[in-house]
Amino acid sequence: MNRDYLRDKSVGFWFSAGLSAFSLITAAVYAGCYAGTDDMSWAAFVFILLAAISGGTLIALKQYKYAPYAIAVFVFLSLLFFIYGIYYYVSVVMVGIDLDTFDPQFIVCALFFMLAFGLSIANLFLKQIKDGGRKDEQEN
Repeated sequence: MNRDYLRDKSVGFWFSAGLSAFSLITAAVYAGCYAGTDDMSWAAFVFILLAAISGGTLIALKQYKYAPYAIAVFVFLSLLFFIYGIYYYVSVVMVGIDLDTFDPQFIVCALFFMLAFGLSIANLFLKQIKDGGRKDEQEN
């Protein structure tokens, strides 16, 4: 690995790399908590996996400026499908029909999805490459 490869990377690059990994962790936690239940949204799972894959792929292809946008779009779509898959459970708890408290798995998954969404939005405003970066990467 070239030592200069990481020298010109800014905070946004590390956020993008971290969000790709965190999206993969979120997908694993979500599948672990809800697989085999009626509340599982496989579309949310696929989109959060796509966030991880697209972010990692764009970073590997040195398309740093597109990675935050791809991650943010896929995380947002996964959050929407998570909400769509879980809204009935939330309404049952809020009204107190059968349940009166949220399960820990719901709290953990909701926290992971919201954290991924918030961080992906913040990452849109961060520079991926420092201003004095290498010439070949500034063109990307």
